[in-house]
Amino acid sequence: MAWKPWTDICHPYQSLLVIFTLWKGLLFLIVILTPGAGYDTSTTLIQWNGNATKTPMPVFLETVSLKLTRWDAIYFTKAANRGYDFEQEWAFSYGLSRLIHVLGDGLRKVGILDYAFNESVVGILVSYAAHGLSVIVLYQLIYALFPGAHGRKIALLAACLHVLSPAGAFLSAPTAESAHVFLSFCGSLFFVQSFSPSDASSFSSGLLQDALLVPAGILHGLATTCRSNGLLNGILFFEEAVRLLFSLSLGVSHAKLRRLLAVGVAGICTGLGFILPQYIAYQKFCTLPANQEPRVWCRRTIPSIYSFVQDHYWDNGFLRYWTLSNIPLFGLAAPMLAILMASGSQALRGDFRKVAGEMRDSPQARLTDRLLRSLAVPQVVLAVLTFFNHHVQVITRMSSGYPVWYLWLACLLLQARSSKEDGGRNRKANLTVNYMVVYALVQGVLFASFLPPA
Repeated sequence: MAWKPWTDICHPYQSLLVIFTLWKGLLFLIVILTPGAGYDTSTTLIQWNGNATKTPMPVFLETVSLKLTRWDAIYFTKAANRGYDFEQEWAFSYGLSRLIHVLGDGLRKVGILDYAFNESVVGILVSYAAHGLSVIVLYQLIYALFPGAHGRKIALLAACLHVLSPAGAFLSAPTAESAHVFLSFCGSLFFVQSFSPSDASSFSSGLLQDALLVPAGILHGLATTCRSNGLLNGILFFEEAVRLLFSLSLGVSHAKLRRLLAVGVAGICTGLGFILPQYIAYQKFCTLPANQEPRVWCRRTIPSIYSFVQDHYWDNGFLRYWTLSNIPLFGLAAPMLAILMASGSQALRGDFRKVAGEMRDSPQARLTDRLLRSLAVPQVVLAVLTFFNHHVQVITRMSSGYPVWYLWLACLLLQARSSKEDGGRNRKANLTVNYMVVYALVQGVLFASFLPPA
């Protein structure tokens, strides 16, 4: 396997750093060296780029900002620069644009980075940093699910696969993908660490584990401010709340009530990540003087600007994308949809231990099965919703924030390596990795040239 010489379970972080640097460096070169502005020259028209001659800007930095500020990145950087002025801009991460604004403004004030395109450069730096950190967090998350020497192999390989994510250039550009992935993985790690394989934990350890649920909810809420599909991670807390309520029907205890309270707070924090930006938009567009007519969505029972923008401006909705002209895009998304559904169904059936080569029954193994089922549900729901409701090709980048399929593919690769006689499994594993690599490389060229369907 091509990945074998680079992976060393004795030094996982060094191995991940080497692989991350090589892969991101290759994608960076592809993006920078891709010629032409593409069919859309929007990036060259926005104000922060047009004013670049007013500052002593290095040509290299100008090229980087121009090549990586494409597609959605234009909305993010523009909103970070001057705020949200138009309704359609609210389809793009409020949390990330505010973070870019604060960091860019701060760097400009201290004189570290004082260019007309600060928001673009800061957004790129945030994406690179968030992607790198998310690789480390995914390793820790998988290792928490599969402790032991074999688990370290699985975790290291899964983290390597995240480096090669088909999200590609979107994980380097000033878009919400990297920040969402990092925050989601962190939230899931805290969630997993809030469980113990034994129900007979001490009071102090049980209190600490319950306390971890709150930062898990906060992190998933922050992830939701970056991408709205982060709200699906609230399913983790909903499922745990249902389990606790059923448990309370069998007998009440202080430990159960304490954990139910922590789960409730975590769920609320996740939901606030979606609600607070909607409230800010409502204040801007709906609380108007009596002589001004509010927008139509302000009168809805649930006045969500995000839902309105997705419906009105982007034409998202049930089966709306199912047209003959979009068949190629469904074909483009089919491999990732198949991967998400196959890995998710494997986890939901509870036989991941078999795939991972961990057949021994134990409290830890049963807990792992249960946690994987919980983590798989948001992934499966995302795949189904995208297939029926959204612009289906975006699944290749939205999938980057869900850990189960990386774990599934890592296990498949390790099984193929240990069972060379199983040619079918070997071909499936290699084909999937080849798809990820080729898609990310081709997408890098399309992204830099501003060509669809990147």
